[in-house]
Amino acid sequence: MPKLEYLMIYTTAGLPIYSKCYGTFCKAAFANPELLTGLLSAIETIPPTLSEGLFLQAVKMGSTDMRFSKTFPGNHTIVVGLSADVPEMADVVFEAVNKALQTEPFKSIDWSLITGEDTKKLEAYLINKVLPEALHDYGGFKDECPLGDQCPLHTVGPTSTRQKIWGVFREKYRMLREKMAGHM
Repeated sequence: MPKLEYLMIYTTAGLPIYSKCYGTFCKAAFANPELLTGLLSAIETIPPTLSEGLFLQAVKMGSTDMRFSKTFPGNHTIVVGLSADVPEMADVVFEAVNKALQTEPFKSIDWSLITGEDTKKLEAYLINKVLPEALHDYGGFKDECPLGDQCPLHTVGPTSTRQKIWGVFREKYRMLREKMAGHM
């Protein structure tokens, strides 16, 4: 039975709203969700530039099949990573996540501002309610990431005050530069 390996939701600007591995993909994942969502966002812009009406539907990354969908009305991108290419299973997850983002308190959140509290609420709702219900007919859902919250794709916003997400990226970039320069 195919399994949900990971789920990513990001804005049209490529900013991660939520990302988390649930299976073995974590062993080969990017260390920063911002890099992966930025890359996928950039790749996603190629088909429409080639011809009107084209869009990215699927990409294979290693042994995982990635399926893409847009949310409405937010126009965020949902990426589902599956252990096998099962488009109907991806469609069920897309529909469930899109519906979740349209319910309170999530539809009122400005995702260009982010807090750890927002991402934790969304994660709890997705993991405890949305994904188990959506994947019931596909063998259920279980977060089997061996790394837990240390998953390299796990998105966590700042835990105290609301701040522009670009501030979070600047701080991560600063820390990465220091680490690369050997100052950490």
